[in-house]
Amino acid sequence: MWMKVRSKDWWERVVLLEFSDLEWKQNFRMKRQSFTRLCGLVEEFMSPEDVTIRNPIPLIMRVAVVLYKLGSCAEYRVVANQFGVDKSTVQKFVYIFCKGMVHGPIRDFIRMPDEVEASEIARSFEEVHSVPQVMGLIDGTHIPILPPSDGYKDFVNRKGWPSYVLQAVVDDKCRFRSISCKMPGSAHDANVLRMSDLFQRAHLLPKSVKNIEGQEVRLQIIGDPAYPLLDWLMKGYINTPNFNTYQHRPQHSSHSTCTLALSG
Repeated sequence: MWMKVRSKDWWERVVLLEFSDLEWKQNFRMKRQSFTRLCGLVEEFMSPEDVTIRNPIPLIMRVAVVLYKLGSCAEYRVVANQFGVDKSTVQKFVYIFCKGMVHGPIRDFIRMPDEVEASEIARSFEEVHSVPQVMGLIDGTHIPILPPSDGYKDFVNRKGWPSYVLQAVVDDKCRFRSISCKMPGSAHDANVLRMSDLFQRAHLLPKSVKNIEGQEVRLQIIGDPAYPLLDWLMKGYINTPNFNTYQHRPQHSSHSTCTLALSG
């Protein structure tokens, strides 16, 4: 059987034998220990089949291919040439990895905090930003896509290009606590929120309260003025030239905190 000659020299000799810890993290966006743990998490759906015509690509190389692609945004062709595999192989690995993670391990790692965790997050936020009762920060970003021809305009965001809206909640350490990515780019942040699991399961969020100047204030998620004001979601004041000092300071604090965390 004829097979195209491909070189795995970069992976087998340079990466596995010569890479320093810094080079490993720069290329795969995580430490070796984290990489090894990730391989264990995806082994069930990423391991090669027992019976193959050609020599199977080992699990660690499969995961490395995926991380290199996701971390560099390089074309499939470029990643394929780098690892000495076919372009379709890279596409297959990325698809299997992402599908497997979404339906498996990611559910255990990306979740809203319980009462104890939320109280600790709030304590940390208050120490750093002087804003009490904050258990998370919410914002959105746009993920570029190739939109369908039918309904193209629904996917064009306010910046003029097609996307899906990714809504995310992060905690005091910039760790994702909730994600939702199922609304087209033209959707308003408030509508994205209403369609998310976070909103549908809001009744399960931690409800610990703290007395602040005579008022019982429950744990909050902080968002920008585009979000609705809810009993568990605090938003900034809508921009207006009529701000007084009292109105301006809370908006500045929450917005700065949110921007700091999500940009991290």
